[in-house]
Amino acid sequence: MKRHQLNVTDEIALARLQPKAQEKFGDRSPGEWIRVLRGYFRMTQRDLAARAHISQPHLAGIESGRVDPQLSTLRRICDGLACDLVVEPRPRKPLKELLHGQARSVALARLKQTMGTMALENQAPDEELFEKLLERRTSEILNDKRERLWKTRNSKDV
Repeated sequence: MKRHQLNVTDEIALARLQPKAQEKFGDRSPGEWIRVLRGYFRMTQRDLAARAHISQPHLAGIESGRVDPQLSTLRRICDGLACDLVVEPRPRKPLKELLHGQARSVALARLKQTMGTMALENQAPDEELFEKLLERRTSEILNDKRERLWKTRNSKDV
């Protein structure tokens, strides 16, 4: 399988992604933002619904959180509010930390398999050596662009 190489533009875009900052006032749902903006513009739900080409009950459901709107619906509502909708991923941790953690998980699984066999033969390394082996194997995995780190197995959330 041919690996997709990142171009310079992709590299720059990835470098700009930062973990989500803890906001002082908490995150707002799309419905809350819509309600706040609509109130600021002194628009009724009926007015905004007409501008967005959706029904007023549907808008009310979105604002209350009872309805999970599609992206296309959010775009139309934002257009009705004279706003642009920006969708951008926000990593929960720094990207390098996520990648290193996943590589370490793969390395650990492989080493445990090997160490289990060695333990049966009373050849298992001590803890310090095991940690060195783990870091070395993690580094090898990270440096090998052909390594698949996210194979579908019983994968955990990152």
